[in-house]
Amino acid sequence: MLTGILDDLRLYRRLIGLSIRSQAQYKANLITDIATYFFVTALEFTMVPLLFATFPTLLGWNLGEVALLYAVTSLCFGLGELFGAGIDQFSETIRLGEFDRLLLRPVSALLQVASSDFRLRRLGRLTEGVLIFIFALHLLPGFTWTPLKLALLPLGILSGALIFIAIMLLGATLCFWTVETTEIINILTYGGREMLSWPMHIYNLAIQRIFIFIIPLAFGSYLPTCYLLDRPLPFGLPGWVAFCAPLPALIVVLVSYTLWRFGIRHYQSTGS
Repeated sequence: MLTGILDDLRLYRRLIGLSIRSQAQYKANLITDIATYFFVTALEFTMVPLLFATFPTLLGWNLGEVALLYAVTSLCFGLGELFGAGIDQFSETIRLGEFDRLLLRPVSALLQVASSDFRLRRLGRLTEGVLIFIFALHLLPGFTWTPLKLALLPLGILSGALIFIAIMLLGATLCFWTVETTEIINILTYGGREMLSWPMHIYNLAIQRIFIFIIPLAFGSYLPTCYLLDRPLPFGLPGWVAFCAPLPALIVVLVSYTLWRFGIRHYQSTGS
């Protein structure tokens, strides 16, 4: 089993490499795409400083703290979007009947789907996240790094990206029965990214519980950011819980993959 997984990972790396080399053939177009995507996503952030131009704090959070949370969330979602876009577009693959062709190949169907829409232009969102992160640190002169904070930041970002991809996979699985589920999953992916870009305690307790205990996206951004800022975690959770982000990420990934395998076993061709 381990050998099979390693073989799939090597093949995935090759497929991504081919996609990168293909896009790099048109350098001017690639640079334009990345820059355009960067400016579009950067415009989304402008609402944050505009808000704080009127209100000095948001329930105790200042501009630098919210910007830091926004940056971490953007990095989580940006990585998930970069590597999971093919899964996110799976409804189109099903609708056009292309999934039947993928099943005929002696390669993991999920691997083919995941590598089908790798676009370097999405580096624009990651660039935005990095620049906003630097901007946030500039606004937080009292912020201090510790070894634990340095370890927690990539741990949370990678876990958050995996959870976003797992949610996309859940949406892709639903397509086996409903064909089109884009808007349903967008509520959790794009909607979740937007909601988690702001301090969670501005929402009611039910929403906070959903994003911590049911769809644990908060483990990728909000909880790590609270730890970085030395703020208490929601519901009185101890600080060490922020380091448990890989656990809920693994659970969501396993659930999504199990349902995906179930969907494939019960898939009936679209007849296209």
